Amino acid sequence: MKIYKVKVNGKYYEVEVSAVDEVVGEVKAESKKVENVVSQGDNVILAPIAGKVLEVKVNIGDMVKKGQTVAIIEAMKLENEIQSAFDGQVSAINIKKGDDVKNKDELIVLK
Repeated sequence: MKIYKVKVNGKYYEVEVSAVDEVVGEVKAESKKVENVVSQGDNVILAPIAGKVLEVKVNIGDMVKKGQTVAIIEAMKLENEIQSAFDGQVSAINIKKGDDVKNKDELIVLK
């Protein structure tokens, strides 16, 4: 066991830390497989922030106008409307409700 002195909000505390002899559980990192290939001439709507997909507001084949909300992503307890920067027809949707997305992930492809 080791004793450390730590400072929290201007106050010093003594903390005892002991080594762990066994691993309680494993952490597995899973990544989302990109299933759709973007061809030249397609417009891709990217995630502007990392977060959780709350809602997808379009379907494949839908016509989308520039500025139209296509999805809602929750980040830091705030709901963020993801709007299309292009006019076009939805050719691929790479997300679904509940997915975690990273900044710049490809969300929706328009033709």
